Amino acid sequence: MPKGSLHIPRFLRFGRSRSPKLSSGTLYVQNIQESRNASVQGDGNYVNYNVNSSNNFMAELLEKTIPGAAFDSSARDPPPRCHPGTRLAILARCLEFIANAADEQKMRWVVGAAGVGKSAIMQNVADSCLPSESLGASIFFSINGRNEGTKAIVTLAFQLAAKCEPYRQFIEREIARNPSLFQSSLSVQFKKFITEPFIHDPLLHSIGRILIIIDGLDECDQLHTQRELLQLISGHCSTYPSSPIVWMIASRPEPHITYFFAQDHVKAVYEKEEILVDSDEARNDVERFLRNELARIQKEFSLDSRSQWPPEQDVWKLADASGGLFVFADTVIKYIGDPVVGNPTSQLNDVLKVIDTHPLPNVPKDQHPMARLDMLYAQILSKVPEKTMVNTRKILLSMVRGIDWGWRTEKANFLVLCNWLGITCNDAYAAIRHLLSVLDAPTRNQAHLAELRSFHKSFIDYISDFSRSGVFSDIEHDARGLEVQCTFRVLEQAPDGFDFGDMGYGIRRSNPGVVTSGPGTGQNISLSWPVDEKDLDWKDNRTRSEMYKFAFSNVVDGVRNAEAVFSTPFCIRLAASRLEMYQVPEFPSRGLQNLALASVFFYSS
Repeated sequence: MPKGSLHIPRFLRFGRSRSPKLSSGTLYVQNIQESRNASVQGDGNYVNYNVNSSNNFMAELLEKTIPGAAFDSSARDPPPRCHPGTRLAILARCLEFIANAADEQKMRWVVGAAGVGKSAIMQNVADSCLPSESLGASIFFSINGRNEGTKAIVTLAFQLAAKCEPYRQFIEREIARNPSLFQSSLSVQFKKFITEPFIHDPLLHSIGRILIIIDGLDECDQLHTQRELLQLISGHCSTYPSSPIVWMIASRPEPHITYFFAQDHVKAVYEKEEILVDSDEARNDVERFLRNELARIQKEFSLDSRSQWPPEQDVWKLADASGGLFVFADTVIKYIGDPVVGNPTSQLNDVLKVIDTHPLPNVPKDQHPMARLDMLYAQILSKVPEKTMVNTRKILLSMVRGIDWGWRTEKANFLVLCNWLGITCNDAYAAIRHLLSVLDAPTRNQAHLAELRSFHKSFIDYISDFSRSGVFSDIEHDARGLEVQCTFRVLEQAPDGFDFGDMGYGIRRSNPGVVTSGPGTGQNISLSWPVDEKDLDWKDNRTRSEMYKFAFSNVVDGVRNAEAVFSTPFCIRLAASRLEMYQVPEFPSRGLQNLALASVFFYSS
């Protein structure tokens, strides 16, 4: 042995996990006091730790990383964590995957709407894997300064090097040979810092399971960088099924990420963990969180323990409003238990007012009960390009007001809604593209079967309240104006009515009757989104029929409510000629009088 060398037995460098959760070998975290100018050489049983390498390497490497991105960084302290006793099933599935992932399927995609608690779940996974030493590296992306995707691979390399001395020596040699690696492309860095050490180096290839966590991928600064990272990781899993690395990636269901994971060649390398907002599991977990936190607040503020606080009906109201959205419940709890205000009862009353949709216009934005939630929604809305905002506003207006199709119990499908608004298929999906973390949209080939809806009612409440969102200054006026505009566009294109067949469409409630068929076919009603009738079980004429019926129902409501815009000869003549009232022989004069007083709706016979 050379003089001045330190012998380190192999078993001190790598070990096997004794954790019952992880059956496979894991990365041994080495805690060796570093010497100045050191290198590692091995002979099989021992490693010679020689003094000849710069101790500035790690400091230099650190400068190239994303600051504060690791799971245990002080920049994230305190990090979000799952409330005790919640998310147990999801966490168990994730840990089981880490332990048992085999062959090429070594990537898990954790996906869910904004505010559903993905980062807390990923944090708990990291915490759970730390004792077993299987956590190799982690990146928690954030738009608040931790979003430089081009530094992702170097960030992972730094953390791996800090935990594994042989890996550190490997990449130190590579960078010494080629210092420009710091400026190389992601693909080159991935090859040099991930593939070559863990696939082609026998020592590192056999070290056991290594977990790498990437949270908030959608908050990485460039879309093409997000795609490239996914391509590199999935390609690694596919090409090297014996790789010791297991990947966990969390993101919102942004369209480009969803599309990537939907590709056939990617499906074989990952498992999907979808965190739903409205699942029973999520609702139960949120209720548990609310009850535990409210009990804590009661004790902390020394509220009267002889009476229940808050009353059970208020707890149920909070739980119902929260649904399965953890960010809503967490926002509520932080507001109620605000130590600066120090009045949980008053704060709770503010929250209940908001839930009951009573605006608080005189409350500053930063002091509003939903201020933290509003910041999230404002950040999401800010991503919508100005170019698409006109159509985005139309769609949001229709969602806020809620299009009551009158003659049917279900809501309008997305296809009919877009045709009603005069928005093309491509323009429609461009308009909602940046809102898919808060909106649940059907795919293009399912648009005739499903509606567009928000994952959680709180988003609709947010954009409905101008004092909170600043989106619609007079939402009722704007929504009604859009509705009237679309109504007259459709009716003017079908002046001869629409042939519904012999039965027509019925009216019931206080004044039952039918809407009679007109001689027209409605073919002149223009469609912004025609369908390929060969591929879909849907016909364009059905779209036109739905649009005409809705337009007619608006005329009926307008005449009934004596709205000036509908108090025209055209509208009255339309109602009189197409609406027949049962048991009203004086129709149309008596019928129109009754129409002004009656609440009617249409249904498909």
